[in-house]
Amino acid sequence: MRIRVKKKNLEHVFRLLFFLVVLFMLFVGTSLTSETVFGGNDTNRTVSTKVNVSNSPPSLDQVVIESPLDSLGNIDLEAGNATTVICNGTFWDPNNFDDIISVNATLYRSISDLGEKDDNNTFYSNTSCLQSGQTCEQNSDIRNGSCNCQFAVQYYAEPGNWQCNMTISDGDGLSDINNSPDTFLNEILGIDVGTLIIDYGNLSVTEISRPIIQNLTNIGNVPLNITVRGYGGDNETTGQNVSMVCDPSVAVSNISFNSQRFTVYNDTPFANMINLTNQTRQIGNLTIPKRINNTWLANSSNATFWRLQIPIGAGGLCNGTIIFGAVDATDN
Repeated sequence: MRIRVKKKNLEHVFRLLFFLVVLFMLFVGTSLTSETVFGGNDTNRTVSTKVNVSNSPPSLDQVVIESPLDSLGNIDLEAGNATTVICNGTFWDPNNFDDIISVNATLYRSISDLGEKDDNNTFYSNTSCLQSGQTCEQNSDIRNGSCNCQFAVQYYAEPGNWQCNMTISDGDGLSDINNSPDTFLNEILGIDVGTLIIDYGNLSVTEISRPIIQNLTNIGNVPLNITVRGYGGDNETTGQNVSMVCDPSVAVSNISFNSQRFTVYNDTPFANMINLTNQTRQIGNLTIPKRINNTWLANSSNATFWRLQIPIGAGGLCNGTIIFGAVDATDN
């Protein structure tokens, strides 16, 4: 049996098949391009970290002014001399106490500025507390230690609250700083005399000596008023009523208080000078400031002038005692 397909119908069939093939390919192509492929990606890496801590900084836990302290915990200086004041710092260093190679400190009046220059009145520095073989010492264990800094504090350092500021440093330059609490520095009263003997020389009866200078120096840290009293000989009980006791083998009488006099002015006539007595009395017009200069005494030293008239009846070698006293001038 033969089937005849018209040419026109065959063209329609081909067109339909071609359309179906194209539609199929578009569908397959769209499905392939819409998938995401992860097979070649690697977006994460894990690494380790480490460090070698070769040094840790020290910790200066406490700083105190340690000595010399009185029973109240105040700094006590010595009149007329430098006193060694010790500042102590207690520290912890995880690299052991002997890791500390440098210690410096300042001792200063609490109202002062840490940037000030050294001044014996208010500010002392020690830039190397470990000189002369001094080292920091181990305390409770090998990581705990203490260091001392010494200061030669002059007698005229101002009284009041003082502090110590300390810095410790290890071999790698790591450091720590701490400050002490306030410590009170006591007032110091003290005087020094220019000579231990007022020697009037050889005098005749009724003769008046030339003025003899007796210098008085403030060796404390507050301004002073000066008191004076005297007695004959070196025993106050037996000489309390005279200025000088004379050799009884030669003299028929001693030298009275009226015969030995003093003043603060060099040109004062003997008649206008003040009699020495056995009662403590303040010398008028004489206040001696505390020393403030680092190199010289300046006005912290002042003069008194003494003269003697020999009364009738005195003879031979005569001697007596004069006691100078210091009184805080700020109390008056």
